Amino acid sequence: MEHFYQYIFITIIIQVFSRYLGITVSWTGEVAMYSFTWAVFLGAGAMTYEDKHFAFTSLRDRVTGKKREMLNIFLYLIVMSFTLAILYYGVIITMKFWNYRWIDIPQMSMGYTWLCVPILGATTTLYCINHIVTYVKRFRMEA
Repeated sequence: MEHFYQYIFITIIIQVFSRYLGITVSWTGEVAMYSFTWAVFLGAGAMTYEDKHFAFTSLRDRVTGKKREMLNIFLYLIVMSFTLAILYYGVIITMKFWNYRWIDIPQMSMGYTWLCVPILGATTTLYCINHIVTYVKRFRMEA
């Protein structure tokens, strides 16, 4: 992931430098924008894996023990319902836009751009399952 950000940075530097020189390098804007999109979606999945994603924790912070584990399981089931929808609709939208082309690089399919959506859905679903299994084990250990 570290190199991914370096590529985005280099692309933006090329874009800024070429504008300064008065040279048009049209592909850099598209590459930077779609690379950033991928970074955001992959980052969202990584935050779920690390259990550091955006969450309202006021209720979870008030309960302890088995109640907390049950609440965590319930919350991850809710999150997983959304990630399954993201996976499903991500596949649909990727297939829909697969034959569309980038404006500045017509050899590139827009499908590659949209592919980050079902990848997010699939990986985040797996991460949710992993967290649910962990919380179920904790729940059983507290019995």
